[in-house]
Amino acid sequence: MRKKILSRNLPALLFAAALSLVFVAGASAAPAADQKKFDEYRAAIQKAHGIDIKNFKQKLKGGRADAHKVTDFDLDQLIMGIKVEQEHTTDKYTALEISMDHLEEIPDYYTRLEEMEEKAEAEWKAKKEAAKKK
Repeated sequence: MRKKILSRNLPALLFAAALSLVFVAGASAAPAADQKKFDEYRAAIQKAHGIDIKNFKQKLKGGRADAHKVTDFDLDQLIMGIKVEQEHTTDKYTALEISMDHLEEIPDYYTRLEEMEEKAEAEWKAKKEAAKKK
C-alpha cells in the first residue's frame, strides 16, 4: 500500500523538487545580474561625469522617480540628462536625480529635448537670415 502511494506521488514530488531548484537558481542569478548592470552604470557615469553612484541616495522629496533605482532608466539618457541638468545645478548628484524624475515621465526625454532645441535653433537662424536679407 505504501509502495503504491509512493509510486503515485513520487513523480509529483520529483517535479516539485526540480521546480524548487529552478526558482532558487533563478533567484540567486537575479541579484548577480542586477549587480552587473549597476556596475556598468556606475562605470559609465563615473567616466562621463566623474561621480561615483555607489552610495547614491535621492535627496529631493516628491520627485517622480523617488521609488526607482538608477538602473531603472536608460543609461545613455541618464548621461545626457546629467549634462543638461547641470544648467540648473552644480551638484552632479542633484542633476542625476532631476534626470531620473524627467525620465520617469518620458523615457527618451533628453533625446526629445535635444531634437527640439536643434529644431528651434535652426528656425531662429533661418529667421535671422531672412531678416538680414530685408
